[in-house]
Amino acid sequence: MNVTTLTRFGALLLALSLIGYAIYELVLLPASGFPSDDMRVIMGSADTLRVGHWLKFGYGLAIALVVAAMTLQLREASPTPTQLALMAGIAAVALYIVSGMLGLRILDIAQNYTAANNLADARSTILIRIVTQALQAAGTFAAGWFALLISIAAWRNNVLPRWVSGLGIVAGALLIPVFILPDPVWLIGPLLMIVYAVVLAVVPDQRIVSKRTLAQS
Repeated sequence: MNVTTLTRFGALLLALSLIGYAIYELVLLPASGFPSDDMRVIMGSADTLRVGHWLKFGYGLAIALVVAAMTLQLREASPTPTQLALMAGIAAVALYIVSGMLGLRILDIAQNYTAANNLADARSTILIRIVTQALQAAGTFAAGWFALLISIAAWRNNVLPRWVSGLGIVAGALLIPVFILPDPVWLIGPLLMIVYAVVLAVVPDQRIVSKRTLAQS
């Protein structure tokens, strides 16, 4: 599998995961009674919450594929932003996977406590879900930096059409502060990231950039 195919596959998976998460946040959670701190609502909607955690594995795999392909493509032409993008991408993958794993485990433990009628411990366990939310926010922060840095590298070396690189720069810049932005402004970054991922999946073939090709151009 060459880098273009890898980028396209990863970008397509990322777009599908983000679209799935948008449906989860905007449709499934409200239909299940969220936002709510009521234990009956939380435990009664455990399967719905699991959907959100499983989607994080989709982000992780998708970002890993895109990171591997795009950093390989740009590491010689723009070593500094590409290396920084690689670090941010690895951090995003790790944070999303840890958030998903921890979230699934918390739900399982809380359900076990509830089945044993140990509601106090069940509530205490569910409160730990704030950690999974923080990890997800940190993952989004890192993913924003990856998109910003790798798009800057792509812009400088004409690996992608300029408008695609510009879209990545804007999407990444808006994704970085998403956890502090008010409603509904925070939605702009994730929505632009969906568009960017779709574009990456269908953009014309990209060329591999190296110092040799730069010297010959």
